[in-house]
Amino acid sequence: MDRPIQWGILGAANIARQQMIPAILQSTNGAVQAIASKSGKAQAFADEFTIPTVLTDYQALLQLEEIDAVYIALPNSLHKEWIDKAIAAGKHVLCEKPIVLEVHELAEIFTAANQKKVHVMEAFMYRFHPQMIEARKLLEAGVIGEPLTIRSRFHFTMGDWQQDIRMQSELGGGVLWDIGGYCLNVMLDLIGEEPAAIHVLQGRKQQVDTHIAFQLRFSNDVLGIADCSFYGPMTNDVDIIGTKGTMHLPHAFRPDLNEDVGVVRIHTEEGPQQFEWAGNSYVAQVNAFQEAILANVPLAYTPQQMLQQSRMLQKLVEQLKTS
Repeated sequence: MDRPIQWGILGAANIARQQMIPAILQSTNGAVQAIASKSGKAQAFADEFTIPTVLTDYQALLQLEEIDAVYIALPNSLHKEWIDKAIAAGKHVLCEKPIVLEVHELAEIFTAANQKKVHVMEAFMYRFHPQMIEARKLLEAGVIGEPLTIRSRFHFTMGDWQQDIRMQSELGGGVLWDIGGYCLNVMLDLIGEEPAAIHVLQGRKQQVDTHIAFQLRFSNDVLGIADCSFYGPMTNDVDIIGTKGTMHLPHAFRPDLNEDVGVVRIHTEEGPQQFEWAGNSYVAQVNAFQEAILANVPLAYTPQQMLQQSRMLQKLVEQLKTS
């Protein structure tokens, strides 16, 4: 392909305007060609970012021959439907998390994507920031010894309890499906395996989970502990206790709130160390996705990892129904 990858945007969510469209425009090989929304917001997005084509029909966007890839920023309950339709149209797909609400849906998606020879990836942008890449290397090098406990936390204060789609159960709302996915994802990533046991507790409001805590037990009795809510001040950190020291990431999921600077603090018998890496998580994610398309190589966030994430989320959801 000797031209930039042409993107279509499905949905006019805030994350599309604030993070993803700017990230595509700042990327190495991307351009935004079209946006479709049923909310009436698409024209304002197009005016702000000079997007040539504005539509109110998602399927009409998928029928545009010039579109190579789509970014899906629709409610969680609509992800599977529009991923399927995008794949059928031969488009690569970057979809907001959670990519699906049922693990069997994701298996179906990957089967269809393989047949159409397109990439499908869940948008966990934090994985692509240099701080996470370097944190993995430090763990693998044994800087803090063998992991014993990993803790992840993600909290923010919900602004509009009545209108925010994250408070609507029929649209796949709830804190677990939203920021809880990050807390799980980082533990699966850094520990590198699926837990053998899980346990979850919750607080609820307006028919959805709004404050949760869960525990995971991995092999060799490595323990994972997570908590997240729609109530607290912005908190997005990860702590790992090892046999030889500790590792702390104070801006694990949102380094963009720290001027795009990620921080990793190590404390061992030799004393404290602090490492800092700058980078835009969203741009890095788009670049990695585009590079996989252009080079026709596997995704850095693999289908196997996405399936693992979906399996464990589904188990947590099942426990929420009875807790």
